[in-house]
Amino acid sequence: FLHTLSGGQQGVDPPVVMMPGYGAGVGFYYRNFPSLAQRLRLFAVDWLGTGLSGRPAFRAKGREDAEDFFINSLVTWRRAAGLEGSKMILVGHSLGGYLAATYALRHPEHVQHLVLVCPAGFAGDTAMGNPFHTTWTWRGQLFKVFMRGWEAGITPGSIIRGLGPWGQSLVYKYVANRFSHHGEGLSEREIEVFKQYFYHIAAAPGSGEFALRHLLAPGAWAHSPLEERLHELKVPVTFIYGKHDWMRPEHARAPRAAHDLSVEIIDDAGHFVFLDQPELFDKALMSVVAPYL
Repeated sequence: FLHTLSGGQQGVDPPVVMMPGYGAGVGFYYRNFPSLAQRLRLFAVDWLGTGLSGRPAFRAKGREDAEDFFINSLVTWRRAAGLEGSKMILVGHSLGGYLAATYALRHPEHVQHLVLVCPAGFAGDTAMGNPFHTTWTWRGQLFKVFMRGWEAGITPGSIIRGLGPWGQSLVYKYVANRFSHHGEGLSEREIEVFKQYFYHIAAAPGSGEFALRHLLAPGAWAHSPLEERLHELKVPVTFIYGKHDWMRPEHARAPRAAHDLSVEIIDDAGHFVFLDQPELFDKALMSVVAPYL
């Protein structure tokens, strides 16, 4: 099953479907849902095997199988949600953007407009290389260990679970520091609630998280980059980035897309642009949706 938060204006088309990124969940959109739901028919959906969705055994052996795990379950969800008569505005963040783009490439008849928010997997892993391959250094050896762990399927979630109570402490420190560098930041109360939420979705049994090594190389470089596939896209696409995002918007500016393309940069925001600047993000998203209402 796919955990879904839905609300807003019934009967309004097109519906807006928001998909979170890696290691995240629909709760990451908590600052956006109240405002957007006043004007839109809105769905926020956890990918299969992540967030609060069901966590079946992950048996994919390669990239296409890993993509099928997520895409096929979203096709089934769309039917169960009663959206077969509508095209959706599909919004995906980070790795969720990569998967949303993959969905739109496979099922353009389901998608009115694609919105990629700080998408991962746009450029290829050949752009990264190994910066430590020429000489022996401790950093180089650590890099090799990290690469072997990645290729073996060790994930942040598996580390958190393996550390037991220390894993919880690690997540709490991450949350306390991660979401306070740009924009509005989180209040102390928000941080306390977010710590609990983030820890419990990270510590849940591993499932969809194990797709990571099949889809991306370290650094969020794709094995099958979107920049090489986006010219096949048959729906309009909009990119939204935070100005201080570590995903680089220059990759989006010349993707050879066959249809409309625009890039929106939001000031004083990082990778979680919808948390850092919720009002500006909502405004940018509404500008995409408004022409279709």
